[in-house]
Amino acid sequence: MTKFSPSESALEGFRITRERPGTILAWSLVYFLGIMVIAVIMVVALGPDFITFLKSGNQGAGDAAAYGAMFKQHLPAFLLVMAMAVVLTSILMGGIYRLALRPSEKGFAHLRLGPDELRLTLVNLILFSVGLAFLLVGLTAATVGGPLGILVSLAVTGGMIWAGVRLLLATPMTFAEHRIAITDSWRLTKGHFWSLFGMTILAIIFYVMVWLLFSIISAATVALAGGQEAIANPSNLAPLAIVAFIATLMVQLLLPILQVVMIYSPLAEAYRELTGAPRG
Repeated sequence: MTKFSPSESALEGFRITRERPGTILAWSLVYFLGIMVIAVIMVVALGPDFITFLKSGNQGAGDAAAYGAMFKQHLPAFLLVMAMAVVLTSILMGGIYRLALRPSEKGFAHLRLGPDELRLTLVNLILFSVGLAFLLVGLTAATVGGPLGILVSLAVTGGMIWAGVRLLLATPMTFAEHRIAITDSWRLTKGHFWSLFGMTILAIIFYVMVWLLFSIISAATVALAGGQEAIANPSNLAPLAIVAFIATLMVQLLLPILQVVMIYSPLAEAYRELTGAPRG
């Protein structure tokens, strides 16, 4: 049986970040622009009702009924926004996999919008649907209540984790082999559940460590500049407050893309090791 190192794979995100800081910055800018476009389209598609809903404060109060009513009323718009978010994630995922598995293929910071990204989008939508199905079953089980409801919820959670890990390599395999490879991932991960599960946990832990480090640096910079109030008014910023403002902005730009890199790059490395493919 082919073996691989969960810890080495989990560290792949650090390797890419260390070796390609300019690429990470470019991905951050692409992600930021993509999120801005999606936000504008969401506001336009949902219309004035969505603005009124945000101003009402229901989203902060956790009003599930208000969320449900808004979702049902604007279902096509929400589906469009979610599809666009999946496309953006797939483009970034393609850049990560291209850099890890086919670095000779160029593009804007290894980012492209082509057949590979379309296949990744389709696979991500399928995986999202599978996860949503597990979630709906779990929510239904929770309404049962009592010991039976708890047992069913635990079983559903366990099944979701099991299926998620077994399908973990569907996206890098789809990218590397230029075909939809969901069932192939199930075969490739056979006998490697605990190694892949451990790799995923380590990757999440590493990202949390990076998030904490960035947050501490950002908070310390803001504190040295005189606190949040000192950077709240951009028209009257002191020099140190300008530095704090820029540092805070950079953290907000980098953290989301670092999360994507830290979570998805280990999948490419795990696929490479399990298949025996050479690096690059």
